[in-house]
Amino acid sequence: MAYQLNKEKMQTKSDRKSILSSGKLMITAMIMAFVSFVSFDTQAASGEDLWKNCMACHATSDKVLTGPGLKGITERRTEEWLFKWIRNSQELVASGDQDAIDLFQEYNEVPMQAFPDLTDDDIKALLVYIEEEGAKTPDTAGGGATTAGGDEAAGKPLNTALLGWGVLIVVVVAFFAYRYSRKTKEEVAHMGFHPSAHKVKNYPGAFVIYACIAGAIIYILTALLTDNAGMINDLMFTVFPYVAFAIFLVGTIYRYTKKGFKVSSLSSQFIEGKQLFWGSQPFHWGIMILFFGHLIAFLFPSALTAWNGMPVRRLILELSSFAFGLAALLGLVLLIIRRLRNKSLLVVTNKMDMVVYVVLLTQIISGLGVAFYVRWGSEWFASVLTPYLRSVFSFNPDITAVATMPLWIQIHIISAFFIIAIIPFTRFMHFLVAPVDYIWRKYQVVIWNWNRKAIRNSTQHTFGKKSRNH
Repeated sequence: MAYQLNKEKMQTKSDRKSILSSGKLMITAMIMAFVSFVSFDTQAASGEDLWKNCMACHATSDKVLTGPGLKGITERRTEEWLFKWIRNSQELVASGDQDAIDLFQEYNEVPMQAFPDLTDDDIKALLVYIEEEGAKTPDTAGGGATTAGGDEAAGKPLNTALLGWGVLIVVVVAFFAYRYSRKTKEEVAHMGFHPSAHKVKNYPGAFVIYACIAGAIIYILTALLTDNAGMINDLMFTVFPYVAFAIFLVGTIYRYTKKGFKVSSLSSQFIEGKQLFWGSQPFHWGIMILFFGHLIAFLFPSALTAWNGMPVRRLILELSSFAFGLAALLGLVLLIIRRLRNKSLLVVTNKMDMVVYVVLLTQIISGLGVAFYVRWGSEWFASVLTPYLRSVFSFNPDITAVATMPLWIQIHIISAFFIIAIIPFTRFMHFLVAPVDYIWRKYQVVIWNWNRKAIRNSTQHTFGKKSRNH
């Protein structure tokens, strides 16, 4: 009998090892497949596809970004020189080529990303694409990602006007509907009719409605940003950042001084903790790592660009960032499911929580879209977004480079500013009032099981019995 049990245990361990081994092989295969997917497809790459890896630092016009503008590059350099420079610029600099040395020094000795795997046909296709886009892009434009705002944009005034009027009508109708609904509720309450204290609002339905509204707004923004209709680029990247920061400062000060008792995260950990753990951990770790990654790219863009000079290090950074983004998305989805399925949690829920969920989903999904479709997010952040943010903080916004970025990047930037704007109206507010003073505050004395008669006559500060756990 004992022999049979031992045999079964050994068989179980063997099965577990087999499952673990097959699981490791599957995970390894998935990682290798993903790496090969995000790497260059040197056999089927077109000039437009290859340009996506260049647009973070270069423009197809004469506009200077991190690197020089590439309009007319085939006239300024020979094809042989361009092949060597694109494949490995540092080898060309080390060889003593004077043009390469001058160019390297002119742009602060920031090494260009090497592309040793590109074939001659790939580079030729890329150069053809640059010349074609440069020919139809004015010198003041920033690249081939968007139209130059010429005949094509001018040919759509009717659609743009209708879209603008439609948005305005929807906003006005929504405003008056909200005012009417609020006034009606006040009059009903004044008449003595009050909703049930135990009635829970339909927050899952509110989440779906807000998600649909967000989708409609994103759709409208993409249509407007594509043609820069109504100077939408100036509105979103010049005006909106200052509006967001103004709302954040004024709203935060007002709420802290006038409604301080409402500054709370309404913690639900006492109600449910298990699902909270599995959602909160990947979400917070993913967000925290990504936040500090963005902060490093903002503070030290040259160091990040130098790090990305080697393709292997660049790929490691991109894959790890993508993994943390997926972790944040997974955690957020689990937190949303937990919040909407548990009726006890809906008691400490409000409509702004649904707005927060939708905005966070937009921010994370757009960031993953940048990593997956545009790629090399660390490079465009250091070369495009860092100069843009610094120009905003210096009150001299330069949106030339940002206005030419793909829509994924633009939506990611706009949603980030929107998060800043809604902080005073959501539970985001609680991170601004973190109990830092707990670190140096004196300990609290907790007195248990008082004897009411004895405590009146006692002179001991800590009189009472110790608590007992049952």
